[in-house]
Amino acid sequence: MSTKTLSTADIKTFLEGLSHSIELDQIYVDSLPRERFSRTYDDGLWRDWRRDHRAFIDKLIASADRMSPSTLLRLTDVALSFDPAVVEHIMLETFAGVVGGAYAEDCETAQRFFKWVGDEVVRQGRGKRANGSATKAISKWRSTVDPLLIAQDPECGYPVRGARARSRRSTNRSAV
Repeated sequence: MSTKTLSTADIKTFLEGLSHSIELDQIYVDSLPRERFSRTYDDGLWRDWRRDHRAFIDKLIASADRMSPSTLLRLTDVALSFDPAVVEHIMLETFAGVVGGAYAEDCETAQRFFKWVGDEVVRQGRGKRANGSATKAISKWRSTVDPLLIAQDPECGYPVRGARARSRRSTNRSAV
């Protein structure tokens, strides 16, 4: 069976979709009446969080063409071998670490970011499962609803539009 290796175009498409989902999430949140939020909800903080994620994603998109074939092959293997919910969880943790300033130096390009994510998924080794297509698998590494899981933060308390396809709980399973 021939497996199509992910391309830089696939990575850019994924990142553009994630950025668009974050933008739509902000638009949705802006449409909600204030009483739908917890009293402790800090609009500026979460607006900045979304904006900072999108700015970082723009940097990743700009550097995606320089991803090495070996990193794309490794990412293809991860996409084909691990539950997309596990990869999404680790990717979101990595985004939070970069955007929050914990390890920006190690992940400032698409090459380094996706190498970090792929290595961490493999290191943790949980959620193993066979996926049919790497391109389809990476499309599941994000949700179009609450893509940064902001609504799940206890200080937010606003309703999400529709149901998330996956939750954080699905990432806590042991490797199969």
